[in-house]
Amino acid sequence: MHAVPSRPRPGISNETFGMILFLIAEVMFFAGLVSAYVVLRVSAARWHPPGLPPLVNWVTLGNVAILAASAATMLRAVIAVRRDDPDGLKLHALATLVLGIAFLGVQAYEYSRLFRVVRSDGNIFGSVFYWFGWLHGAHVLGGLVLLAVVFRRAIQGRYNRYRSSGVWLAALYWWFVVLVWGFLFVALYVI
Repeated sequence: MHAVPSRPRPGISNETFGMILFLIAEVMFFAGLVSAYVVLRVSAARWHPPGLPPLVNWVTLGNVAILAASAATMLRAVIAVRRDDPDGLKLHALATLVLGIAFLGVQAYEYSRLFRVVRSDGNIFGSVFYWFGWLHGAHVLGGLVLLAVVFRRAIQGRYNRYRSSGVWLAALYWWFVVLVWGFLFVALYVI
């Protein structure tokens, strides 16, 4: 009796493995920052400085909605590439890129408005608030670079349902950025 050779199982690509490792490292990085945030917040006699305007307003809620919409358009881009829909991929990748730029612009406006009221020097709330904001902004900017590359390659016709790992990896990273912002928004703006 001869054994039938089994077909090798497809593994994950090096790019996917690398992105997963990178995101795990990012989760650990943010976990360390969140731990520091919790210690500082619990030990502070007064967390919010006097004269701080309400942080949750229509602008900040609208910005959360913009980022949430960008997660949905990124999902639509992934679905489009898997369906071999190059026009859908281009449309949704561009929409995600535009929404990400809009989010970053609104965030810059909001921080410049708040910086007149709350400085980062000599104020623990301001230091934590702006550090988290700048770090998240840098991650958003990195995501925008990835999205721009995906969009450019989509225009060049480099993606199809068999060659879509770039879209998927950009989506993983973008969804991570959106998820982190959800946490940061609750921790810094709401609580």
